[in-house]
Amino acid sequence: MTVHQILPTFSYGDAIGNHVRALRRLLREWGYASEVFAQHIHPRLKEEARFYRHYQAVSHPRNTLLFHFSLASEVTGFIAGLPDRKVLIYHNITPAEYFIGVNARVADHCRRGRLDLRRLAGSVDLALGVSEFNRRELEAAGYRRTGVLPVLVDWSQYAHPPVAELEPAHAGRTVLLSVGRVAPNKRIEELIKTFYFYRRLDPTARLVVVGTAVDMEGYLAGCRKLAAELGVADGVVFTGPVSQAELCTYYRLAACYLCLSEHEGFCVPLLEAMHFDVPVVAYAAAGVPGTLGGAGVLLPEKEFPAIAELVHHLLTTPDLRKEVLARQRERLRAFEPSAVGQQLKGYLAELEPR
Repeated sequence: MTVHQILPTFSYGDAIGNHVRALRRLLREWGYASEVFAQHIHPRLKEEARFYRHYQAVSHPRNTLLFHFSLASEVTGFIAGLPDRKVLIYHNITPAEYFIGVNARVADHCRRGRLDLRRLAGSVDLALGVSEFNRRELEAAGYRRTGVLPVLVDWSQYAHPPVAELEPAHAGRTVLLSVGRVAPNKRIEELIKTFYFYRRLDPTARLVVVGTAVDMEGYLAGCRKLAAELGVADGVVFTGPVSQAELCTYYRLAACYLCLSEHEGFCVPLLEAMHFDVPVVAYAAAGVPGTLGGAGVLLPEKEFPAIAELVHHLLTTPDLRKEVLARQRERLRAFEPSAVGQQLKGYLAELEPR
């Protein structure tokens, strides 16, 4: 009755860190002994995890170890030789090509991560993608026994009251929202181009981009320059990292969640937007269609003037907006903790000795 988790970086407030904490809470509720081990532990989580090499002291063939894989690290080699039953949970790795010419170190890290993914194929008992898109990548990397386990979101962490000081700057304006790391695969420059056309329809609108730009400072500077050249810099807001309460406030302020990303393994912000009843308009790439599952509005191609008109039509047509939100609420039910929990129980049962 022991299911531990191990990962390279246990971050505070990011999708993987939140997923790990939600899984641990669920496992403990079921009666499992469950701890978290990591190579890098955020200072705010230092009481919630142990250094990954300390796992050696509790390693046992009867244990089940969940390894969250999203980047190259020392942890990959460490877990390969452990006698535990091992489950790889694949959160995806952005292809290195997106970072060439932007950050060579990040590009190399992504490249090495995908090599490590292939090397680990014979060392785990089960490999789970957080989406069907990820599961197919696992198969292509040589994993024989695969499945899907969606990201588990603890919605109790989204009950923060609004942060009052954020509201006045956006009051009375249409806010188009994007949440996630500022990075080339997210195509922030295309959001700005779409916003340029949207401003012709709604001159006081705002584009708010929430997320860190660490290691992507040059890309961020390029995006700011583009906004200035297009004459919309006054309406484009890059918040940088935000608190959970601030994140919830931005979702409450948003009129539409706009995603033009070309590579997402799952995209938790899509669920967050649906949770806050924000209509989603997203480009149909990588894991996005699977996460939306027919909800939201999927874009088969990128024509920036047409996207701007579509968003404006969605926001000014009450019946259409109501229909989109109804489909999103229905889709969100597939990611309820009880639904994800049942899937996890099934996988754990499969691994139990018979």
